[in-house]
Amino acid sequence: MKSSTGSFSAGRSPVSRSSAERRLLHVSIAAALGGFLFGFDVAVINGAIGSVQGSESGFALNAFMTGLVVAIVNLGAAIGAWFAGQFSNRYGRVKVMIAAAILLAISALMSGLSFSAWQLIGWRLLGGLGVGISAVVAPAYIAEIAPADKRGRLGTLQQLAIGVGIFGAFITNFLLVKAAGSADAVLWFGLETWRWMFMSELIPAVIYGVLALRLPESPRYLVSIGQESAALQILRETGSDANPDARIDEIKKSLDGHRPRLADLRDDKYILRPVVWVALAFAFLIQMAGINNILLYATQLWETVGFSGNLSVFIPVVTSVIGIVMTLIGMSIIDRVGRRPLLLWGAIGMFVTMLMSGIAFSQGTLSSDGVLTLSTAWALTALTSVHLVYIIFCGTWGVVLWVFLGEIFPNLIRTAGLGLATAGNWIGGTLVTLLFPTMMNQLGLAGTYFSYAVVAAILIWLVVRYIPETKGRELEDMQFSTRE
Repeated sequence: MKSSTGSFSAGRSPVSRSSAERRLLHVSIAAALGGFLFGFDVAVINGAIGSVQGSESGFALNAFMTGLVVAIVNLGAAIGAWFAGQFSNRYGRVKVMIAAAILLAISALMSGLSFSAWQLIGWRLLGGLGVGISAVVAPAYIAEIAPADKRGRLGTLQQLAIGVGIFGAFITNFLLVKAAGSADAVLWFGLETWRWMFMSELIPAVIYGVLALRLPESPRYLVSIGQESAALQILRETGSDANPDARIDEIKKSLDGHRPRLADLRDDKYILRPVVWVALAFAFLIQMAGINNILLYATQLWETVGFSGNLSVFIPVVTSVIGIVMTLIGMSIIDRVGRRPLLLWGAIGMFVTMLMSGIAFSQGTLSSDGVLTLSTAWALTALTSVHLVYIIFCGTWGVVLWVFLGEIFPNLIRTAGLGLATAGNWIGGTLVTLLFPTMMNQLGLAGTYFSYAVVAAILIWLVVRYIPETKGRELEDMQFSTRE
């Protein structure tokens, strides 16, 4: 069989192999751009939320409404993730990616043009649907198109894109505030700066949609709808398997003679298959450890402990850059050390740094207007420990999360299982983000971070007791349910 990249017979030339590897990398990067939008959409609210909740140019929101504006993306993402698996089984991975790009583009534009809190909530909910869809389809697609020995590194492109998206949002917010003077100031066309923060996401959303139009379909999906010849051609073009014909036969066997459906997740004894419970717990609890709040409320957090103005906006930019570096380090070792060691090291590291954060915040004094005052030494300790939580996460759990969820499920339930686990991830994110302002009021920063340390301790137990190793396994061999 011939393709645009040349002949891919058993004796293919080095040029053909190199061409296939480039094609595989380009395809994986394009799919992972959904992660960029994921990170951008989640983090862009960081620079805008102070103005959105204020009365000068925003909507004078109370603590609950502030939490709802921030958290509604997570709720939309949970809904989008739930349906993404079913839609991608019905319409294919590529069409669903394009739909996600369209939803995110509309949300970006209309969020910036919202003139009431409920309008903003509605449009951010729509964007959340796109975030959830891209969070499911991109890792599933990359896992299905990548060879086993490269799946870890290529799968981590999703997390790298998320980190770059977060950086993109932070640096965009910083530059807009620098140009206008403040997030409340009018910038262009009579619109406040915080509105342009939202609308800036329109550009990457359009780019993602255009690139998705050029992606080949997942070979596993094509086999599920009876298009084995098309699947074989893609396996050859991307060099995804040393023996494409045998891989097609393995995929057909793993599908058990029918197209994947949601009912395949069921188990007579445990309601859901044990592997689904493992993935669901994994995805839900990492959100309950409060990672998103470090990003979403970063500017407000550092204003609370005395870092104000442009500095409070710039600190998260530096953190996101370090997070990208840690992601690159994690990417370079994931296929050598495996998934479980990174998860264990990360859970222990996050537990220790969350505990340090809680101790540092407990040393401050609270003024009558709710401002926490820390000595220089404790402020620096808090600054270091909270950002270490995020940095450790980026190099460990952040790297492994989407790789693990993309590969742990057998073919028959991959997108449905990944959709359910990702929905659980976003439900956890919704709860922890929505509750953050209230927890700050009731428990203070110290109590809030101590509670996150408890969750990190549970994650340590979860990894040791249940999380399996998936390094080097072919997707068709993913039939286990607990650690072997």
